[in-house]
Amino acid sequence: MKYLLVVGFACEVYKKEPRARIFIVDKLIDEFYIQHHKDTIATAIKKSRQDKQLLQPFLQPEFVNIQIKNFTPLRFYEIELDTTLDQVELRIEIKNSDSNYTNGFITNSTLIKLQVCYFFPLHKKLLLRLEKIRNKIRLQNYAWCRSPNNIIFDLLQNKLQWQGKNGQIVDYVEDKIGNYPLGGDGVFIYKLVKKYQILISKLKKSSRYNFNTVIVNYLVNKYNEYANQRNTE
Repeated sequence: MKYLLVVGFACEVYKKEPRARIFIVDKLIDEFYIQHHKDTIATAIKKSRQDKQLLQPFLQPEFVNIQIKNFTPLRFYEIELDTTLDQVELRIEIKNSDSNYTNGFITNSTLIKLQVCYFFPLHKKLLLRLEKIRNKIRLQNYAWCRSPNNIIFDLLQNKLQWQGKNGQIVDYVEDKIGNYPLGGDGVFIYKLVKKYQILISKLKKSSRYNFNTVIVNYLVNKYNEYANQRNTE
């Protein structure tokens, strides 16, 4: 089965760019340096809310549109995994010792935010089938769909963890990794399990799941553009 992994970092570089190494099933997928790129999502959301009247609602499609417009630079990886695998560990190791640490104090350091981390099957018919099933379940009971425990494909929404070399542990649901500036060496860890014959997030209720079709379709289209550009080089 082919999957698409998409990652994107915001980064405030002090002196040196941090290094990232991506592993799946203990296989090195890529190694790269994270370039300086400011986080603009929070500022864009705040401005959009300020432009509205006091009681005017902030709708989910607006939020998604702001996210897409302010995505950090994205990296795409087409990955083929053995269909016999029942679970897979994704690791993103970060080497980032860039700081002015002296006498037990730090006043400047390079900080990163993992703001995009999607993993989903690169199979159009399967995605459409999952969407139809999701829509049917949502009509029966809408309340569950807002829970991060039911989100698949967006790894930032469900059980992604940062383990810092200094002992710092950050979980997305509790601490909001995507909004949390992280410094120092460490690793992002995520475990995917097999359900519906594909590898996805472990669900609290296996019969109920949700995912954002607008973002998934956007990422697939961007990947196809990226792949086409590579094929013409």
